[in-house]
Amino acid sequence: GDSITEGTIVDLPVAPGDYVETDDVVVVLETDKVSVDVRAPDSGAIVEILGEVDDVVEVGSGLFRIDTDAAKPEGGGADEAAGFPEPAAEEPAAPAAPEPAAAAAPPTPPPAPAAPVAAPAAPALPKPAAAPAAPAATTTFVGDRTERRTKMSRMRQRVAARLKDAQNTAAMLTTFQECDMGNYMEFRNRHKDAFQDKHGVKLGFMSVFVKAATAALQEIPAVNAYIDDDAKEVVYRDY
Repeated sequence: GDSITEGTIVDLPVAPGDYVETDDVVVVLETDKVSVDVRAPDSGAIVEILGEVDDVVEVGSGLFRIDTDAAKPEGGGADEAAGFPEPAAEEPAAPAAPEPAAAAAPPTPPPAPAAPVAAPAAPALPKPAAAPAAPAATTTFVGDRTERRTKMSRMRQRVAARLKDAQNTAAMLTTFQECDMGNYMEFRNRHKDAFQDKHGVKLGFMSVFVKAATAALQEIPAVNAYIDDDAKEVVYRDY
């Protein structure tokens, strides 16, 4: 559109020296609105690509140079045909080697009696007394607090920026979601006295809400994700 003035190179399917046909994709650009495949106008060899992945280029600037006079490389089929006779030459040598080796194998077993000498090594088994150090492992932690980072596309960055701008400038109201607390009210009336006698505090509603939020995070960990503005990445916390 008219509002697009620049784009970001997100992929380079070919490299300098590669031969491309007409309409082959040479550069993939991403703007705030769309992803664009820049294709070769003619067949030829790529001489130079004027940019790298993640570079920002302006509308109308050159992206690559192509030599349309370059000859299309040929001979790939001849190489494949020449490859078939080679394995046939190796076949005669392979069967001859294993047969003599099998014949020499029977005489060697007699020296095997030397193995019993290794029996004295058995007393070394008691040394595993160092095992007690293992209990010191960090088994007290429940689960791994791992994180995954996903690079944000240019379009997603723009959507996030617009949503944040709307949050900062628009009059946004609090939304209330209704839920049926009847079962918990009955549970609370039945156990509130015993709970207060045992713990010294009243049985309130916060514990139920915390439990519900915890269950939601376990089922959908992406709820706990955040955006790293400096790295332009979405950080997913798998916990």
